[in-house]
Amino acid sequence: RNMTFSVVDVGGQRSQRKKWIHAFEDVNAIIFLVALSEYDQVLIEDGTTNRIKESLMLFSFICKCGWFEETSIILFLNKKDLFEEKIKRVALGKCFPKFNGKQTYTGKAD
Repeated sequence: RNMTFSVVDVGGQRSQRKKWIHAFEDVNAIIFLVALSEYDQVLIEDGTTNRIKESLMLFSFICKCGWFEETSIILFLNKKDLFEEKIKRVALGKCFPKFNGKQTYTGKAD
């Protein structure tokens, strides 16, 4: 059986989010990407909001949004290799102050 897939990258910047609505009509699935390695970075738009926390907020919004009640939502965590190296140098507690585990890759993303 032949299948056709359309993939639309809607962009992650806040200014791009207003353009998303037209892309969501009749979607079967959403693949939401989050870069693990960005836990110590802030948004370009405001210079203060943590990127991972912003991603978590946006993912939560999408999951709770009525438009997507019948839509499969896939969370894809990428940049594992960069995360694995960065966690040796930059404490995960920078983003998650309550985290008190070991500063190693093993067990964090698997």
